[in-house]
Amino acid sequence: MNLKLDLPAELFDDQYAEADFAARIRELAILELVRARRLHEHEAKEMLGIERWELVMKMKAAGIAPTEDVFAGIQSELKQAIASKRERPAKKGD
Repeated sequence: MNLKLDLPAELFDDQYAEADFAARIRELAILELVRARRLHEHEAKEMLGIERWELVMKMKAAGIAPTEDVFAGIQSELKQAIASKRERPAKKGD
C-alpha cells in the first residue's frame, strides 16, 4: 500500500527532512498494525529491519505491550490465583 500525504514543502528542511518524516510515519503505521493485531511482531521486526530488542523498545514507547510482557502478566496472575487457592481452606468437594 502506498499512502500520499499532501503537506506543504516548507515544513521540511535540512534539520527536518521529508525522508525522515516518511520513515517515521511508516514506522508508526507498522506499530499501529501490530497494536490492531493485523501484523505479528516478527513481521513488524522484519519490515522495519530492526532487532527484536529495538522493536520491543519502540512498542513500549508507543504503549504497546510486547508478547513477553503480556505472557509475564498472565503468568503472574496465574501464580497469584494458585497461591490464593492454596491459602483458602478446603471446602467439601474441592
